[in-house]
Amino acid sequence: MRAILTNFGTLGDIQPFVALAVELKRHGHQPVLAAAPSYRALARQHDVDFIPVGPDLREAQSGITQAMMGSPDVVHSAGGMLQLFQPLLEALPLMFQDLRAACQGADVLVSGRVQPVARMVHDLTHLPFVTVLVEHSGSGGGSPAFQFAVRGLVNPLREAHGLPPLDNPLVDGLSNQLVLTALSRHVRPPASDLPPHHHTVGYCLVDEPAFTPDAELASFLAEGEPPVCITFGSMTHADPAALTDTLVAATVRAGRRALIQHGWSGLGQRVLPPTVRALGQVPHSWLFSRVSCVVHHGGAGTTGAAFRAGVPQVVVPHTYDQFTWGEVVQQQGCGGAALPIGELSAERLGDALSAVHARADIQASAARLGEQLRAEHGTMKARQLLEDLVRRVGLATDSKAEDEADAEDEGRQQRRKSALKQQRARKVET
Repeated sequence: MRAILTNFGTLGDIQPFVALAVELKRHGHQPVLAAAPSYRALARQHDVDFIPVGPDLREAQSGITQAMMGSPDVVHSAGGMLQLFQPLLEALPLMFQDLRAACQGADVLVSGRVQPVARMVHDLTHLPFVTVLVEHSGSGGGSPAFQFAVRGLVNPLREAHGLPPLDNPLVDGLSNQLVLTALSRHVRPPASDLPPHHHTVGYCLVDEPAFTPDAELASFLAEGEPPVCITFGSMTHADPAALTDTLVAATVRAGRRALIQHGWSGLGQRVLPPTVRALGQVPHSWLFSRVSCVVHHGGAGTTGAAFRAGVPQVVVPHTYDQFTWGEVVQQQGCGGAALPIGELSAERLGDALSAVHARADIQASAARLGEQLRAEHGTMKARQLLEDLVRRVGLATDSKAEDEADAEDEGRQQRRKSALKQQRARKVET
């Protein structure tokens, strides 16, 4: 089975598809990651075939995030959202062209919700289509202004290819054949009235048992108590140096050693005290199990990785659905109230770190949930459902093709018989 796996967005949006690709390849299939050119190295790291889709829009994505952080009301302005989406609007035709070409000879297309052209490719090619979500399907429609902007992004290209417009592409663009929610029911139980083709499979995370840290990181981890890990992923900040100072001061206030990941902002790139180390890209599945607490932005993937590691969390939401994930962490008893980035201070973060380390109930809740999640096998369940769909739809497609071929052969025979009768009739007339 040749499977094209695609999504648009940041590392957290792409990683579930890498996890599924690794699982598919392990079972003899031919997965291909089709994503922005900047993810080629990620695919190579996991020995997964890669096809670039569209241009690299990292700067545009950072600009959108910063604009929404600086002016949260922009999500309620249709004109403001359309303006933010302009770079994506210009890139959409190339993304569609690249993804459609990548699907030549494929057996199935597997896409995230925020890949704007995947549903178009399915509608035009009728390739079996699967949607993978990181949140239940009832979420993710966005504000009315956001929906308006997404319609303005997607529908002109759909109409140019003879396809009907979608009222809400983030909801109406989901697969009608199979929807996989890569989220644990222990974290957020699914609704009881989901359609039968919707399945909650559990987190799809890449395990990195073979990862080897560099000597400096290995030494730092070994020389004292487990440190705090601070990671804001793809979030960008106007003054990374000042934010780094705040983070360092918070760890000093709490009396904790710390690891600060650079992320897209380049945090930690200054002189640091001996109790703090900066580091680049390190797999969260490896790192989080070796720290005492994770301070993060509340991305769905990072939250899931911290849940699975069984460690307490301090969520510092920046934008999007990160505030919701901060609430989920608190509801699960795995952390206290979230600290929005606009309200962050060394005092507040330091006190939050002290609290999660002092509270036995938070430690116990995090450990218990981690055990439950590590017993799940989200990527295995997703792979099995994907195989079932292709087997079922493929057989139906093959049968239909055979029926059409038989009908065409029968039609040819009837036409031949008719032509022979006409020839005989003409001979009789002469």
